Amino acid sequence: MFNLVETLRDIMKTHKLDNNLKLKIKTVDGNIIIGPYEGFTQALDNEPEIASIEIKKDEYNIELYENEIASIEV
Repeated sequence: MFNLVETLRDIMKTHKLDNNLKLKIKTVDGNIIIGPYEGFTQALDNEPEIASIEIKKDEYNIELYENEIASIEV
């Protein structure tokens, strides 16, 4: 199972997590979303209680829950 927190920690070892960081996210259903990092919400602060990440795509933000993500690349 994909672990969003661990993946972001690994990315932070070599990159700064800000809106200048462009990410490529592959979803479990095969979609690929590319855009700048916009934010992270931990599971305890989210409804439902699943961690999520936001990226900007075509002037709006897309929120992806941890269970929807297959992989993240910089």
